[in-house]
Amino acid sequence: MIEATMATGEAAAEPIAISAEKIASALLGGNTIFTCASGPGTSIAQLFSDYLAFGYHIDRPAFPVINLNQITAQHTNDDRFSQALNAHGKGGDILVLISAGDSAAALIDGFNTAVNRGMTVVVLSGENDDLLTSAVSYNDIHIGNGGLSGPLTTQSQLQVIQCISALVENFIFGGE
Repeated sequence: MIEATMATGEAAAEPIAISAEKIASALLGGNTIFTCASGPGTSIAQLFSDYLAFGYHIDRPAFPVINLNQITAQHTNDDRFSQALNAHGKGGDILVLISAGDSAAALIDGFNTAVNRGMTVVVLSGENDDLLTSAVSYNDIHIGNGGLSGPLTTQSQLQVIQCISALVENFIFGGE
């Protein structure tokens, strides 16, 4: 776990800071943050949504966030995230996509829909996410897993969303 923390810190410090700044700017601009994930990342996406909606370190008003896994839980089709984004997403919103390392078709479809709608996408990738990470463009942010695999990827992704959550609160409300 210590090695995972060090690898995450070394590989992801800059994209974490950029992600937090973009998310804070989007929230201040009245936009919504969407989350979606596959595999173990599903719990991480829910936790990130909870941190944004209910606060991470400080008592504050809720931020607008929608967890796509929750609203599409009854569906298993590959276009479920895409359908939800077409219904709710708009330019300026942000999609935080968390992959277990499988380049799941539903995630790739959701990614493409978000880009087509003018949204920024923050991708937390896992091992073997080549199809997903190759789609990341200049407007999007990729946060890699620092070469970790399995449960260490999940641990790394948890640390990343905790850092982003704390930074977003600091950007918007001030702090250390």
